[in-house]
Amino acid sequence: MLLALEEQDLEQANSYFEQALSSDTNEELLDLADYLESIGFFPQAQQIYQKLYPLYPDLALNLASIASDDGDLEGAFAYLEEIASSSPLYPASLLAKADLYQQEGLADVAREKILEASQISDDPLLILALAEINFELGYFQEAIKNYASLDNRLIYQEAGLSTYQRIGLCYANLGKFEAAIEFLEKALELEYDEATLFELALLLADQKEYQRANLYFKQLDTLSPDFEGYEFAYAKSLHAEHQTEQALEMAKQGLQKNPFDSQLLLLASQLSYELHDQKGAEDYLLRAQVEADDLEEVALRLTNLYLEQERYQEILPFEQEELDNVLTRWNIARAHQALENLEQALELFRDLARDLKDNPEFLEQFIYLLRELGQVQEAKSYARSYLDLVPDDVSMQDFYQDL
Repeated sequence: MLLALEEQDLEQANSYFEQALSSDTNEELLDLADYLESIGFFPQAQQIYQKLYPLYPDLALNLASIASDDGDLEGAFAYLEEIASSSPLYPASLLAKADLYQQEGLADVAREKILEASQISDDPLLILALAEINFELGYFQEAIKNYASLDNRLIYQEAGLSTYQRIGLCYANLGKFEAAIEFLEKALELEYDEATLFELALLLADQKEYQRANLYFKQLDTLSPDFEGYEFAYAKSLHAEHQTEQALEMAKQGLQKNPFDSQLLLLASQLSYELHDQKGAEDYLLRAQVEADDLEEVALRLTNLYLEQERYQEILPFEQEELDNVLTRWNIARAHQALENLEQALELFRDLARDLKDNPEFLEQFIYLLRELGQVQEAKSYARSYLDLVPDDVSMQDFYQDL
């Protein structure tokens, strides 16, 4: 059968399979089923397991695994219930049940099963499973104890993860950042891992240790340039160190991989503006406007830019968007005011007054607009509110007296 499979002769393979079922020994069939399961021929493996199940009750674990892969969780649970607590496979059955409960979104129940299994067996992979679910559920102190009881090298070989890295992440979630950094650095000393390197760089940047963060970001950029999404954080960290030109180059590097990343587009716009490249800043914002799911931030920045450049007419189309940001709506009102659309400006200022009543700059503009339109009593009222906020403004005091 296996030779026929290698030659991709499925019809002949199936014929040999039927012969094997009727004539091969149980031991040969068990070997065949194990191999077929390993290469993804689950229906055939299941057929053998079901044939031999009455003779080998522990095959319930294999049958449960195949049922789970087929989405038959009820059938999988039924097989697992058949494994007696006296069986050497009972801890493995508890672990399999935990996996099923997690698939159903019952992580707390899954944890109970893993905890029960860990009290029966000291298998390191069981302790690791308990540590992982404690980590997932946010029981970070318990997770640290679990991870600390394991041999880091052995777990890395068996499961491909570093217990030092996990302990570092636990400490980070507990707000113990010095300990977190120490364990993440220890993990990197023993084994290079790009995800750990990224977490460490992020953590250092969050702690405002930008110089150290940038060293790790640079290492990641050199050794793992295809790592997804590090450019934004690296650019932000460079910017915090006042390396604006380098930050912009890193943002551009990220945009070469993902031209539609709105975070990077907004950051590139900000950095271009700081470098006095207003055209570049606008171009990035216009690209972000096309790609963004939420226009609020893009609209605010574009209207700020157009207001600064006195391009009032280009602000008005934003009035057609359903924008919640009061600062953007204020920019639209100011554009109307600058274009002598005073009635439209007045309506917008009145709408904004409740949200911006504590903003002296807004009140000052609103007051002069009201006075220009002859709304003297309303202007006096807002002038009084302004003077409550800025009592030493002599110009407004005189203006108030004139009103």
